[in-house]
Amino acid sequence: MNFSILFANDIKIFFPEIFLSLAILIVLIYGVLLATSVTYNYPLITRNIYAFVLFIIFLTSLLVLNNPVDYALIFQKTFLHDDLTRIAKLFVLGSSFACLILSQSYIENSQINNYEYFLLILFSIFGLNLLISSYDLISAYLAIELQALSFYVLASFQRRSVFSTEAGLKYFILGAFSSGLLLYAFSLIYGVTGTTNLINIKNFCLNPHFEGANIIQIALIFLSAGFLFKIAAFPFHMWSPDVYEGAPTSTTIFFAVVPKLAIVTFFVRLYSFSFSSFAGVWEKVLLFSALGSILYAAFVAIKQNSLKRLLAYSGIGHVGFVLLPLTTNTLDGLQAMFFYLLVYMITSLPTWALVLASMKGKKNSQNSIGILAGLPNASPVLGILAALAFFSLAGIPPLVGFYSKVFVFFSAIKASLYLVAFVVLAVSVVSTFYYISVVKTIYFEKNKNWILYDTISKEKSIVLAISLVLLFFLFINPNLLLLLSQQMALSVV
Repeated sequence: MNFSILFANDIKIFFPEIFLSLAILIVLIYGVLLATSVTYNYPLITRNIYAFVLFIIFLTSLLVLNNPVDYALIFQKTFLHDDLTRIAKLFVLGSSFACLILSQSYIENSQINNYEYFLLILFSIFGLNLLISSYDLISAYLAIELQALSFYVLASFQRRSVFSTEAGLKYFILGAFSSGLLLYAFSLIYGVTGTTNLINIKNFCLNPHFEGANIIQIALIFLSAGFLFKIAAFPFHMWSPDVYEGAPTSTTIFFAVVPKLAIVTFFVRLYSFSFSSFAGVWEKVLLFSALGSILYAAFVAIKQNSLKRLLAYSGIGHVGFVLLPLTTNTLDGLQAMFFYLLVYMITSLPTWALVLASMKGKKNSQNSIGILAGLPNASPVLGILAALAFFSLAGIPPLVGFYSKVFVFFSAIKASLYLVAFVVLAVSVVSTFYYISVVKTIYFEKNKNWILYDTISKEKSIVLAISLVLLFFLFINPNLLLLLSQQMALSVV
């Protein structure tokens, strides 16, 4: 039987992923043939590959945007295409595009002259797109491992740096452990239900005569542990600050901005759709993790002197805000969660752009917050952008970060989590302290050393300008993000 005829419509719907996989092979062949060519004297092709990768991501985004089908289960219900997958893929591809533009100068200054660096980024994007579309435990696990293996190598890409090697080793060991937890949870689920498809699992769990309820509850605990590790949530956050600090900053910005939406998308579908009848189990686990992440990050981040470690703990705190509305298991909660994730991705771009600018390609990633002192004198525009980005992360109006936290509080109050909402509100005041302290360092402290910042390129200026406009515009009129987050939430329930 002809495979192309049997799955003709599925191939059309899945064409963005097929195009991306073929493009990765073309880039690989191009890099191998040219970089090892004696005729061209072993040329450095980093800049060519960089432009090629940006073009590939742009074309993939167009293919996702112009997919003619609204909803479909493809390849024997292995993958799903709906509004949630389309929007999540567009944000993953768009944020990846922006991260590459922001990190171009850092990559050149750090002399990362290996074309494999960009190949690994493409592989990770491919894995994240597969994870977003996954409707089966096997395809989801393979997608998670594809992006994780790429991340392990990216974290330790600077082999001559002790910090980078240590970061990659820690990430690999703990990542392998978390993957084992996920695989064990999936095996328990398959052993009880006899299926790995999400809709079939849901049907088994809804059966009042289902005898494997106790085993499913155990599997959900292991599943939650693996999920919380992947998004660096308490108490499985220990790898995040070390990996963020040790990895090349161009890799760290990718870790911080891109993968969370894809990972959360799949696991939200798994929790709220397949295991909705076991909400009492996973809600308690995620609520404990959400409160722990917010509390731990708020108090530990105050003592941090390294800018990258500060942002790592900040990310842990924001993951807590993402998990909190998920524990309500309501449509409003899901909408607040997706809204918060999208806002966090937009706000993180200028924040990490500041880190990239302050690093200037230094191999030692232990940069202190004090290096930002006197930034407005060297680059007034970058100073204003940094202040607005940190204010938005803190949730201060008139920036869109204020709305994201307000929606989280409202979703908790609607679910009658009054004590939780009060505690989170009080801790948010503490977390605001270390964001404002960074702004205080930027504007009111003097730097005794010479501070030089490279001229911001035209492409980077456009990305930062778009981020700045969105921070204000989405506060004035957040309807676009509200509509997108509502469509994503409706696709889950």
